Amino acid sequence: MNTPCTKLHLFVDGELSATEADAFRQHLTRCEECEVGLRDLLQLELLASRALAGTSAVEPAEPVAGSKVTPLRPWLHRAWRAAVPVALAAGLAAVGVYRMQAEPRMPPEVWLASADSRMLDARLSHPKADHFRPYIPMRGTSASSEVLPLRPLAELEERQDFRGIAAAYALRGDWQQAEAFLARAPESADKDNDRAVVEMSRQRWNEALDLLGGALRQEPKHPQALWNRGLALHGRGLLKQAEESFREVAALPGQDEGWKQEAESRADALKQQREQEDARWHKQVMEAWAQLSAGRADVKVLAQQPAVAREALYEAVRTATTPDAVRALLPLAAELDRVGGGAVLQDYVKAMAQRDFAVRAPLAREYAKLVMEGQVSPGLVDTLRRSKEEDLYFGALVSTGEARQDAEALKALQRFAHNSRDPWLDLVVDRELAHGEDLAGRKGKLEKALLSTLQTCEAYNKLFHCAEIN
Repeated sequence: MNTPCTKLHLFVDGELSATEADAFRQHLTRCEECEVGLRDLLQLELLASRALAGTSAVEPAEPVAGSKVTPLRPWLHRAWRAAVPVALAAGLAAVGVYRMQAEPRMPPEVWLASADSRMLDARLSHPKADHFRPYIPMRGTSASSEVLPLRPLAELEERQDFRGIAAAYALRGDWQQAEAFLARAPESADKDNDRAVVEMSRQRWNEALDLLGGALRQEPKHPQALWNRGLALHGRGLLKQAEESFREVAALPGQDEGWKQEAESRADALKQQREQEDARWHKQVMEAWAQLSAGRADVKVLAQQPAVAREALYEAVRTATTPDAVRALLPLAAELDRVGGGAVLQDYVKAMAQRDFAVRAPLAREYAKLVMEGQVSPGLVDTLRRSKEEDLYFGALVSTGEARQDAEALKALQRFAHNSRDPWLDLVVDRELAHGEDLAGRKGKLEKALLSTLQTCEAYNKLFHCAEIN
């Protein structure tokens, strides 16, 4: 059926004759359906073009280098010339794109408010998008199947609520659109937080942490930034720091009880995960160490877990009480050197086999009590320092944590690690240095140091146990 309403698109495109256009204008003043349709066409065209171009309705902005910019279609200018007089003549002020009216009530579907759960783990700063619901991870696709209503987005666009539009897209997993609108929002802690959420969606944890650090420098108690920092630290493998961030969220006053409870639950889960991983690592090292000490280790099998084997090798050398027991560890040292390159561990084993065991053996027994039973004999650390059995002194400083509190002890660690030429020992020193920052209350330096040490550790392609850095 050919009704006047079917000519709406032709009218907007300026493709009607003068007589037809005049007739349609008369129809428009009496047809609510066409009024709404015209308004939607103008608003959605403006919204789409400005989202891609980041420009005004009249003068396109200069394109950003490397971006995909779609200029305003020529017919939009014609539509403006046609539509504005109609709006004035008909008294339909609502047809104009920039309408002077009170803040509209957004339909709940914009923020997925009717959902029983949330699919986004991170928290967005826009109040309408930060309503608490239990988190249920997505299965399969990362985007919501619920259609985003475009007309309310035009309302937000008119009011330059770019974070609101970005949040609506982010809730549906449309990260490219979210990022485009965030770029147009004014600088703020909220913007930095939401940009971090976009980075986290791509598992770019370091970039997210940089942005969240900026947000928290502006607002130290920013609840969404603290929450997202916990997620990003977890993603980066810093479980203790992630736990602390969620504890901070749980302690914030005046927040939804749901967020508080979930923050506490996440913190408890991270603590449990860290303790389980620590226990599993310690058990693996102790079992490998026992096999080496008893002379029944399968070197080829043990070397398949080079991080465990390396740690166990060091402890086996430190607790050996005879030169023969040390030399028996040469096959494993050779295998690990083959995997990692060089001859660092073989050189270490050979050098320790040449030590005076009349002096070393009693100290090795005391050291074994420290590591296996947690017993520190009175004056043991100072005795090891004076004995010149530097590898035992190194192990004792790490086991007791003294290097984290004593600058001279830390220097001793650094000297031994440097002379050993083993990068794993350098990483251990960096870890102790980082935790010294923790004890001193310098949280920012701690996080920076740990992230740097982790990045170095990961470059060795699983030769070392990087989780131990934390």
